[in-house]
Amino acid sequence: DPADTGCTDLGYWELYTRWLQYAVFLPMFRSHGTDAPREVWRFGEEGTPFYDAIVRHIRLRYQLLPYIYSVAAQVSLNSWTMMRAAALDFPTDLGTHGLTDQYMFGPGLMVCPVTKPMYYDRNSEPIAGAKKSRSVYFPAGTGWYDFWTETWFPGGGSIEAPAPLDAIPVFARAGAVVPMSPAMQYVDEVRDAPYEIRVYCGADGSFPLYEDEGDNYNYERGRFSVVMLNWSELNGELTIAARVGDFDGMPASREFRIVFISESGRSLCSAVYNGAEIRMRPGERAPILASR
Repeated sequence: DPADTGCTDLGYWELYTRWLQYAVFLPMFRSHGTDAPREVWRFGEEGTPFYDAIVRHIRLRYQLLPYIYSVAAQVSLNSWTMMRAAALDFPTDLGTHGLTDQYMFGPGLMVCPVTKPMYYDRNSEPIAGAKKSRSVYFPAGTGWYDFWTETWFPGGGSIEAPAPLDAIPVFARAGAVVPMSPAMQYVDEVRDAPYEIRVYCGADGSFPLYEDEGDNYNYERGRFSVVMLNWSELNGELTIAARVGDFDGMPASREFRIVFISESGRSLCSAVYNGAEIRMRPGERAPILASR
């Protein structure tokens, strides 16, 4: 009976959608279960809210893989953590010490999962009057950008953040550098695909962009590369450092599409990176070569 598996229960559909949105920002992204619907086509069809929300976040996971894979590498190389309590990054802000439903995902993103139903209860019963938002606290000492709208918020305060069915609140701290790729059907479908590098202005920041062969243990023998992405707030400049290391199948070059995000809006530029240091500034169409 499909009803016994939750296949027609909109309360389950909402729960699953929120679970999947949360899982996008976890180290492991898998959808397991026994006798429970989890394939995307079990939640409607294209153009309907649950289906579209699930597809949007599966695609987002693939887009974030350069960021996630780089953070995972640093767990092995330099004892980073992939997810951690906000208080570990902001220990002097007492407002973070009691946060149990917000966390840092890598160095740049703060994730705020939705843990209560807003649309449907069990047996597809609509929830009347439920707010479609949740409280979010912004740790002090830095500014924060809404990942979806790029709206800027000061640290040290709280807001009631929108949490519609198609998004959970996610924020990037000022100074975050977040590399992203196009959505793909599987990992490494296009090995030399262009990367979008999002730079959230307002503070200095850096990020080690890591790559390796992706399907073996050769990284343990040093077969990987790291490109440091360094944003200087004072100079208004992103330095894409010279590549360190190599590995079999490493793309010789890759297009970097830089998105500078500030309180005043977006600025876009692009460059083809071939392993030599280049520098990019908001509003400049061409990179500044290291020799200049």
